Amino acid sequence: MKEFHHVLQNRLGLHAKPVSEFVQMVKSLDSAVTVSGGDKVASADKLLALVSLDVHKGDSITVTFENGVRDEEIEKIREFVERHL
Repeated sequence: MKEFHHVLQNRLGLHAKPVSEFVQMVKSLDSAVTVSGGDKVASADKLLALVSLDVHKGDSITVTFENGVRDEEIEKIREFVERHL
């Protein structure tokens, strides 16, 4: 299991447009991925579940990859999150 943390910079928090792109990236992986924020956890391949985390700018999220994800794939997702969320 691997994970990374990120403090949301987008003024809208987990906004639907960048989150939908994030979901598409996650769906291409051969691993279960979750996002946690506060005391909630959501599957990273479900747009509505992610938006319902109700996290906002300045809140911290953790993206967790279960198994079988290459470091390059994680880094690509981390870069996207840092740029867009």
